[in-house]
Amino acid sequence: MTSWENPVPLPPFPDSPLARAADRMLCAASPPALVAHCYRTYRFGSAFLEGQRRGFDAEALFIASVLHDLALTETHDDPRAPFEVHGASLAERELHARGARPDLVELVRDAIALHMEVTTAEDPRPEVAAVHLGAAADVMGLRLDRLPPALLADVLELHPRQGFTAFVTDVVRRQAAAKPDSHIARMVRHDGFLKLVAAAPFGD
Repeated sequence: MTSWENPVPLPPFPDSPLARAADRMLCAASPPALVAHCYRTYRFGSAFLEGQRRGFDAEALFIASVLHDLALTETHDDPRAPFEVHGASLAERELHARGARPDLVELVRDAIALHMEVTTAEDPRPEVAAVHLGAAADVMGLRLDRLPPALLADVLELHPRQGFTAFVTDVVRRQAAAKPDSHIARMVRHDGFLKLVAAAPFGD
């Protein structure tokens, strides 16, 4: 159940050294459409948690959000590993190298590795659940009716979609073709994933 009272302006992104490093990784490897998607994932995911009155680690959620699709980029793609698995490993390695605390590393790794799973919406760790919820809202429009219209409009104005639907459709098709045993390939074949993407109410 989501409860909103007097929604406030969108807060700034976390400004820790780890958050800034993750943001630099995202921006260095990703086209603008993917950068904006990752920012919207954080905005929507944190909004869902705030609407549920759940406390969360904003730094962990931000890092996981901005790195959750890193392995979809040409720079970081792996020819064999599913992108969510490889992306989780990349994030884990980077955070360990920067001396991140173990619990944050675990949250970020699991949030990225599990964000494609439908059951992750019910994960008891709010940061893990929120990456899935935020990404699903932005890719397929899921649960958008649970967010205040003003907040949705603010997020889309701050982080425009820039042709994201076409971008994600193309990259998912390529991932599914290259890795036919991956989770995303099964979603394309059996769950109508690309039809859900096309039906999202964003008009781009």
